[in-house]
Amino acid sequence: MFVAADPAGRGVVDGAFRLLRALPETVPGRQIAQLVRLTDLPRPTVHRLLRQLREAGAVDLVGEHWTLGADLVRLARRVEPHAGLRACAQDVLRVIRAETGLSATLVVPEPASPVVLEMVPGALTLPVAVRPGDAMPAFTASGRVLAAARPASPKDRHAGVAVDHGAVWADFTCYAVAVLLPGDRRAALQISSVDRRPAERFAPLLHRAGFALQQRLAASAQRTPAGPEAP
Repeated sequence: MFVAADPAGRGVVDGAFRLLRALPETVPGRQIAQLVRLTDLPRPTVHRLLRQLREAGAVDLVGEHWTLGADLVRLARRVEPHAGLRACAQDVLRVIRAETGLSATLVVPEPASPVVLEMVPGALTLPVAVRPGDAMPAFTASGRVLAAARPASPKDRHAGVAVDHGAVWADFTCYAVAVLLPGDRRAALQISSVDRRPAERFAPLLHRAGFALQQRLAASAQRTPAGPEAP
């Protein structure tokens, strides 16, 4: 039996995904107005979809600020662009955190927007919560790095990097470097903090960490069996 597609249902799904993609692009203050502008949805529709997404666990309301929900985070944690990337990244991020005291994040590209794959919090609380599975706005340091990435190199600290020092929030500083994954895929290592001193002061360390991550992943890819040969 043929069942016609429901245009209204498609519209609801499209609107919900527009909101989920736009949510990380908003900043504190007049968030609903920002979502209306970013999604081109009517204000009553934005309110209604946010309530429905909250009931489904896709978004949370923290105080007066909407964020992506824990269910989306759990789903995102089941995906990695390269086998073993999470485990390797966790070790590298912990070293970065121990050496700098800053939040260390690994961000990977996705069709809609970059996504946080792993994150180790720093000593200071960031202006916004950053969790694995959260979308990373394109205007961030890691987002800009992934838009035009070159592999990390300990010898060239100006290749594939981006700096954000006080551009979004006062005293909020970020530094990101590109990392080349096996299969010509990309990621970005980012350090962030609330500090009047620029995060770029740790650039040499971050480049070494990015290069070390590249080498570990390349070695892991070489050890991984290609699978049984066809008879």
